[in-house]
Amino acid sequence: MSSLDLDIDSQMTSLELEWRQAYESSIQLRAQYQALAASSANGGRKLDLALERLDRTEALKARIMAKIERLEDSILGKD
Repeated sequence: MSSLDLDIDSQMTSLELEWRQAYESSIQLRAQYQALAASSANGGRKLDLALERLDRTEALKARIMAKIERLEDSILGKD
């Protein structure tokens, strides 16, 4: 295996780890948001902030997945 292959493998491993962390965060944030939404006492600003955090995490997941897809395309020679 060449050093280029090891570098690409390392990049992919790192991106997959980042994506998994963002995925797990999004699960927790979604649960928090749903709990706030179900509670009539916690409305308004807290709910908006929880949704904003969830949206940012979902956007992060999408950006990481795009990086993974670009790396896969470069591996497959689809530059």
